[in-house]
Amino acid sequence: MNILIKWLGLNPDEYNQWEIRWAAAGPGLEAAVLVLLVPLALWFFWTSLARIRSPWRKVFLLLLRVLAFSALLLVLFRPELELRKGHYLKNSIAVLLDNSKSLSIKTFPDEQPRASLVRQAMEKNQPYFERLAKTFNVDFYFVSDRPVQVSSGEIATHYQPREPFTDFGRVFADLRKKYEDQSLKGVMLFSDGADLNQAPDEISEELRRAVASIDSPIHAFQTGSNDLFKDLAIEAVDAPDFGFVQQPVNLSVTVNASSIGNKNVSLVLKEGDNVLISKMIEIREGTARYPVDLQFTPRALGKRVYSLSLPLFAGESIASNNRREFQVKVIPDRIRVLHLNGRPSWDSRFLREVLVNNPKVDLLSFFILRTLGDDVAAPTTELSLIPFPSNLLFTDYLNSFDLVIFQNFKYSPFIEKKHLENVKAFVENGGAFLMIGGNLSFQGGEYERTAIEDLLPVSLLREKQAWRKDEIASRPVKGFLNHPILRLEKDDAANEKIWRSLPPLSTLNTGLRPETGAQVLVEDGKGGPVLAVAKKGRGRAALIASDSSWNWNFRRVGEGGSGRYYQRFWNNMVAWLSGDPATQVLQLETDREQYHEGDEVLIKGRVLKEDYQPAAGEAVTLTLRSPAGGVDTHALKAGPLGEVAFAFTPEEEGFYHARAEVKRGKETLSAEAGFGVFGDTAEFQKPLVNPALLEKIAAISGGTASVLSAQTDLSGIHFENPEVLVKTRSKAFSLWDNWAAYGLIAGLLFLEWWLRRKSGLS
Repeated sequence: MNILIKWLGLNPDEYNQWEIRWAAAGPGLEAAVLVLLVPLALWFFWTSLARIRSPWRKVFLLLLRVLAFSALLLVLFRPELELRKGHYLKNSIAVLLDNSKSLSIKTFPDEQPRASLVRQAMEKNQPYFERLAKTFNVDFYFVSDRPVQVSSGEIATHYQPREPFTDFGRVFADLRKKYEDQSLKGVMLFSDGADLNQAPDEISEELRRAVASIDSPIHAFQTGSNDLFKDLAIEAVDAPDFGFVQQPVNLSVTVNASSIGNKNVSLVLKEGDNVLISKMIEIREGTARYPVDLQFTPRALGKRVYSLSLPLFAGESIASNNRREFQVKVIPDRIRVLHLNGRPSWDSRFLREVLVNNPKVDLLSFFILRTLGDDVAAPTTELSLIPFPSNLLFTDYLNSFDLVIFQNFKYSPFIEKKHLENVKAFVENGGAFLMIGGNLSFQGGEYERTAIEDLLPVSLLREKQAWRKDEIASRPVKGFLNHPILRLEKDDAANEKIWRSLPPLSTLNTGLRPETGAQVLVEDGKGGPVLAVAKKGRGRAALIASDSSWNWNFRRVGEGGSGRYYQRFWNNMVAWLSGDPATQVLQLETDREQYHEGDEVLIKGRVLKEDYQPAAGEAVTLTLRSPAGGVDTHALKAGPLGEVAFAFTPEEEGFYHARAEVKRGKETLSAEAGFGVFGDTAEFQKPLVNPALLEKIAAISGGTASVLSAQTDLSGIHFENPEVLVKTRSKAFSLWDNWAAYGLIAGLLFLEWWLRRKSGLS
């Protein structure tokens, strides 16, 4: 080979392999025809040699013709000589050492930390890893919620169980990315399996996919056991994100008991030093988990901090998991909605179903089933229907509501005209009003030149036919798809697609002219308002000029779609009218509600214009108040999408308060957010070894699972080691496109012709 490389004028040290390959993608039509014709041509050629008496000359002439045809076929297939330089790549083995805090827990009866078992196994099996490193790349990692590569020499001095959280899903996902361009042939995992993201005896689909993506066996070694492990712990607290003041809040608590014996223990709920509730739990041998349901009533608004505690017994392995703190955002009582319906209909039925199923809504509905002029052919004393309590609703109790809805409702004769002034005052002082269309709404309800018309985002024009019944196309107005009422999907393109796919309406109120300052969000095909909103004083008002929005549920489901967008639309409507913080033009939040010590806190905000388009470049003042009472002020500027962000690392535990302010003329907009910073005790919430998780990880990957001890010998673990050739350099030379190839064909044909002439043939 070296002679060939030198003959080509190259350095033999640069190439160590060669190969003949065919440059043609396929034989081609010409080559196929030639292959078919060559045997026929050779037969005729052989018969033409009948006059030659010497058999040796006849065979030699046939051989020349065969060689010429063969050379021609080689040219058609375009052979190339490829020289290349390559080397064999070592396969890799990843050794994962769990260094989360749960490995500092003692294992019995030796009472040594679980991490000690890992150290002992690494020391005892050091010769095994040295032998393994001769044929593999052996990479060592400390893992908790991510893999951190270390050298083998760092294990003895740097391996400490100090990380606050375990997340195998992220560990294996990151590991797959690290070996995308390498050949990973095995993983050795040393862990107690205490992944806080996994339920007992189960494996999440996310972790299952991450393990399968490794595509190599994972051999799991269980560090420690649950034998003689003594602990009483609050394992999980399921608390709502928000609660209503003066309304019961339900908690679901899971208590875990291990080797505690038969005891009655008290679970205590406190706010500060005040005991809110105490519940006795009967702990019995043989039962590990105890679900406990608690109920308490918040008495004050805001983000409230509560604590749960269990008694601490002598000999417990962990003391910190006997106490848990959590936070509940206490808001005013549920959104109270007064719903007045002038006539039962499918539209009112579908809307009422949405309101009833909204956990944030407390609904009071009145349906007008008969008027004073109806002839019911029965004495009034025999009728069960109650008279409409207009005086009570619109004088004494109106301010107890958050939202008033008139749905296809004509106020006369049920409400005195003067009471409409009360509704106007209610909205201007912070309430909300919504009118839904129908033939008894707007002009049909005789609301022209009343206080209700002043509330509406439109003026009511006199028209002979202010009520239409035909197919009405309803489309969002360009530029308003970001409005929170119209946000049916987070993605802009998907949201627009959903609105275009909604079925048309079948009714429409006409003669509505938008007022100055109103926002028309949805129009009909002729530019008339279908959905319009406006701010009135400190309150909000809206209208839907149709009583057929239920088509967006019923007809869409009938066409094979889903009714969830109808529900989302109405929940968005209630949220915007009631002033939900998510609908404000200034918003502030943190990336998490709670943080561990040392975590970076990211405070994010967004500033929007009144049409909910980004307010790029607007000045924002951020004020931070620490648990100790310290105050820091920071000046921020909104980005291109109206976003602001501020990151910092808290120096103390406790709950922090952040406030953002934006000045617009004489008005000052504000938004608030709170978050808690806690010590790193999460690993002790589920302190038990989880052998089931390790066994499932091994089974999914095709590996093995075993219990680690000081005598564990790893030499029985073997890995496949196929050769992996990597090409680093190559150079190709054509064997057909040169004078030698064509000269050979011409020479063979000339020699054959000359011999035929010498033999007396033409």
